[in-house]
This record gives sequence, C-alpha cells and structure tokens, in this order.
Amino acid sequence: MSADGRPPLPLALQLLSSTLPACIIALNLPHAVRCAALVGYAYVLSRACSFSTGSVHRDYSLGCMLMGQLITTFHLLCLSNPLAQFRHESDLVPPSELSFLRRVYWSMCVFFNNRGVGWSYQVSNVPPRPSEARWTFVRQQLFAVFRWYLVLDIAQSLQRYCPQLFRHETGTRALVAEGLVHRCVTIAIVAVQYTLLSVVCVAAGISVPRDWPAIYGSWADAYTVRRFWGRSYHQMLRRYTRSIGKAVCQLLCLRPRSKASSYVQLYAAFAVSGLMHCGGDLMVSRGIFGASFPFYFMQAIAIMFEDAVIGIARRLGLKSSNAWTRFVGYIWLVVWLGISAPWYVNWSMRAGANNAGRFSFSLIAIIVHKVIHRV
Repeated sequence: MSADGRPPLPLALQLLSSTLPACIIALNLPHAVRCAALVGYAYVLSRACSFSTGSVHRDYSLGCMLMGQLITTFHLLCLSNPLAQFRHESDLVPPSELSFLRRVYWSMCVFFNNRGVGWSYQVSNVPPRPSEARWTFVRQQLFAVFRWYLVLDIAQSLQRYCPQLFRHETGTRALVAEGLVHRCVTIAIVAVQYTLLSVVCVAAGISVPRDWPAIYGSWADAYTVRRFWGRSYHQMLRRYTRSIGKAVCQLLCLRPRSKASSYVQLYAAFAVSGLMHCGGDLMVSRGIFGASFPFYFMQAIAIMFEDAVIGIARRLGLKSSNAWTRFVGYIWLVVWLGISAPWYVNWSMRAGANNAGRFSFSLIAIIVHKVIHRV
C-alpha cells in the first residue's frame, strides 16, 4: 500500500498493457475498428492510476511508460498499418501470412522496438550497430554499466554530501543545481537499464549484438539544443513524435520540407513528449498533472531561438564547424539546461519527492566512510 492509500499495481494489468496492442495489430482489423480499439486500450491504461508502486519516482517512470505505450499504440493503430507497411530485415514472408500467434509475437517486436533497429521504419540518428562478437559485446556492456553507475553515484553523492547546494530556501540556484543533477541521474538510469537489458538478451542468445546500438549518440555532437535532443539524446520517442508531427502538418495542409512544416513538426514533437511525461505526473498525483509539460515545450522555443541566432551568425560569415563556435555552443547548451532546470524538477517539487538517496548502494559512500574512519 502506498502512502496515499493506493494498492500495488497488479502484474496482470502490466502484462495486458503490453500485449493488448500486439493482439489488436495481429488481428489485421479495418482502420476504423483499430481506432475504436484504441479507446478501449486507453480505458485499460487509465485503471493504472488507481494503483501505485509504492515509490514516487517509480510511479512517475511507470506513468511515463504507460502514456508512451498509449501514444505508440495511437501511432501503430491510427497513423500506420504495421502488417502492411513494416518489415524486419529477417522477415522471409509478409507478416500477414504468418499464423496468428506468430503475428502477435511479430507485433510485440514492433511495439517494443521504439527506434526500429533492423526494421524498415528505423528512426534517424541511431548510433552505428555493434559488430563485436557475443561475449566481447557482453564484457563491453558490463563495463559501460559500471561507467554509467559511477555517473549516477557521483550525481547522488553531490546531493548527499553537498546539501547546501540543494536547499530550496536558497532560491533559483538550488533549483538549477537539482535540475542539472536530476538530468544526469535520469540519463544514467536510462543507460543502465538499456545496457543491462542488452547484456541479458545477448548473453541468453535472445538477440545478437547488432540489435543493440548505443542508447545515446556522441555527446560531442551536443553543441546546440537541437543537436542535444536530436542526435546525442536517446531517440526512443522519435517514432511517434515524427509521425504525429507529420499528421498535424498534413491536417494543416503545409507543404513538406517548408519552414512552416519544419517548425510545426518541432513544436508537435515536444508537445507530444511533454504529454508523455504528463503521464508520469498523473500516475504520481492527479493534482500535479501537467507539471512536466512546460519543460519539454520550452525546448522547442529554445531551438527556434538558437536557429535564429545561427542564421544571423551564418550571414555574418561564421561557420558552425569552427572550434570556437562549438565551444560557445556547449556553453549555451549548459546555460539553457540550467535555465530550464526548474521546470524539469517541477513535478518532483510539487509531489514532495526527495531526489537524493534514491539508490541504497553507493560505492562513493563506502569509500568516504572508510577514509573518514582512517582519519
């Protein structure tokens, strides 16, 4: 039972949320029926708000995941026809010719492969696919898990041993510090989860190394806000943000590749991303629904602003490949993430969540404890 009296989330509901869309896709229903089925699926997911994992942070993550599944299902059922349009590189026959159970499995692979690695719908800016041998890949991934764990431990240790930086009575400075640290924690957690899953799947022979490109692109590419979100950060949401953005442009009769179309897709993408994270708000508490939205929507405004600045710089003869301009770009990115940090932690502030000490084991804490006792 959670602090607000909600019972634990049933495993059956979690399984249903993952398998129901695949079954609907496998039935190969008419478009109108698939759209109607989406309403039923949305009702199933709405029941999850009556339950809790017992942790505010896990509730938020679960809510984001469930809202992401709902938007993914909208993309697959209403904006596309997977059985007719998608193909995997290993497909020998059209999926529509498979048995029902095999179509369900095929559809689940589509549902969970957000970046489309190895599929005809693979999104852009996915890092190169690994070519290492099986156990070499496993060793490299385990080392990567350790590196990401250190990032996580350092971020958590800052909150543990430098609490004066995060005291809310100090005002904006504390919010900026907490937001930046929270961003590092989120990046590290996503990387650890993805990398551990790749280790398990490859070691067990469920998949091969080339199915698991790195979760993040090169951080050296992140010298603008646009490149941070579009190249360096994970592209797990790009599949449905792109399709919804294109659908909005078609609805508005905008010419493809026009500036208007580009910016409508930009704002639509971050609005959809904000909506997905609002699922986390809703899972934590109905009273904070929408708290996550401003941070993501403001990213589109920042990108539009930096596009204007870059356009002016180019007219003045400055080149973005110049080392100096890239250095300025890195500074701008950090400054912007700091400016927008209070919006990023808005939901956790309103929920009264404690971002420090989310993980009990700390290698740094053990080292510090031993050093103190020796002194």
